[in-house]
Amino acid sequence: MSLLNTHACSSPAAQPAAAGAVRSTRSCHRQTQGGVGLIEILIAVIIMSMGFLAAARMQVEGMRFSQSAYHQSQAYFLANDMIDRMRSNIPGVEQGHYSAETTSATASSPGCDVIQCNPLGIARQDLFDWSASLHPLQTVTGFIPALPGTATTPAQGEIIDMGNGVFAVVMRWNEIINGEDNQQSLRIQFALEES
Repeated sequence: MSLLNTHACSSPAAQPAAAGAVRSTRSCHRQTQGGVGLIEILIAVIIMSMGFLAAARMQVEGMRFSQSAYHQSQAYFLANDMIDRMRSNIPGVEQGHYSAETTSATASSPGCDVIQCNPLGIARQDLFDWSASLHPLQTVTGFIPALPGTATTPAQGEIIDMGNGVFAVVMRWNEIINGEDNQQSLRIQFALEES
């Protein structure tokens, strides 16, 4: 007795059988798909999109932190600039020309940058120069302040006389954090050796 295998997917009646042979047929099965289906592609696209959104958020947060650090360093620079100016005008400090002063958009220059002035004039020039970095003092188009503020609360510098030759310089500015205005500040306290 011989065994006849039919490998083709066809009906057993389609092939003649030899006399006395046992017919063995392999049933026809649909082959399973070997590639990637649409659902797998959709899931991969969703996962990649979530990854791209997370990366974009990290970039935005990184930029915000970088901008905040920049403002902090600008405030530190402006405060130290005024401290250096005060240290170079000790007579003006002793006479109280720097006590309880703030930057202002209405400050005017006494012209001490081109002529020799007394300690009061030097103090006024120092306050004018300090204000000029935060406020548009003259009709300057495209003025950009060193520190950000709002229309109602501009950035501001303040000198506080704490007595006994101890002063504090405070810088205030506004930053937008999570869509809200937040006031930031930097305070540097120092002592001057009076003559």
